[in-house]
Amino acid sequence: MNKLGNRFKAEMTLLGVVIIWGYTFPVIKNVLNAIPPFTFLTYRFFLAFLSIFLIFRHKLKKFNLQTIYKGFLLGLFLFIGYFGQTVGTQFTTATKTAFITGISVVLVPVFSFFWIREKLRFNSLVGVLLATLGLFLMNANGELFLINKGDALVFLCAVGFALYIVAVHVYTKEYDYVQLVFIQLVTVFLLFFLMSILLEREALHFSYHLSVFWAIVITGVFATAFALYLQNRFQQYSSPTKIAIIFSTEPVFGALFSHLILGETTGVHGVIGGIAIFIGMLIAQLEKEEKGEAADLHI
Repeated sequence: MNKLGNRFKAEMTLLGVVIIWGYTFPVIKNVLNAIPPFTFLTYRFFLAFLSIFLIFRHKLKKFNLQTIYKGFLLGLFLFIGYFGQTVGTQFTTATKTAFITGISVVLVPVFSFFWIREKLRFNSLVGVLLATLGLFLMNANGELFLINKGDALVFLCAVGFALYIVAVHVYTKEYDYVQLVFIQLVTVFLLFFLMSILLEREALHFSYHLSVFWAIVITGVFATAFALYLQNRFQQYSSPTKIAIIFSTEPVFGALFSHLILGETTGVHGVIGGIAIFIGMLIAQLEKEEKGEAADLHI
């Protein structure tokens, strides 16, 4: 398979990851009525790192300090993302949370330019603009222009996820991606476990309804362990900006599954916004490969 084909395979794999994340929107919305957020995330990431350990334990016998350090940084960025999103949602609307989280699609090319000197090509720029417009249309209402502390926390979430995307691109080219995934999952688990002890200690028990455990399995195994393994494995074969555009389709799939499972509707603006995001993603894929670019694409 040529380099372009390898890149296409990697990007479609990551689109599959986004579909999994979209499915978890209605799942998490239901489960948080029965279990506090930090406790839920503690169990989710515990099951995630346990799954990676059980599957790849033969690769997790020896770690060097640099791999541990880079894995910790990835975990810290991931924690910032989930923390800002979880706490911020309590002080703002779900609509604004979805839109502000999606701002990461704009932040990624900025961070990529300063961190790895990634050039923003014309097609990627158009893709970013269409994705941003689409996110706005999917979530547009008058409240978008009123800023509160919840919005600031969710913006912190967007910063965390944007840094995570760029860091994955950089670190997975230098270090073993399985070890990086394991260390970052352990890091996030420990941080959320600490938050649970400080804020939700009474909720750290196992007497929950079966539906809660099923949600933890779905999100822990498939939407965290499996999804982050695929992201860390395949993201290195594309650019951070194009990955951010692909990830901007998450609210589209979230809206689709919320409609199918919960009966929620998005309206005409939501449909137009979703179409704009997908058009932006397709335009970003039309770039021509430059000479020497991605010469090490082998999947």
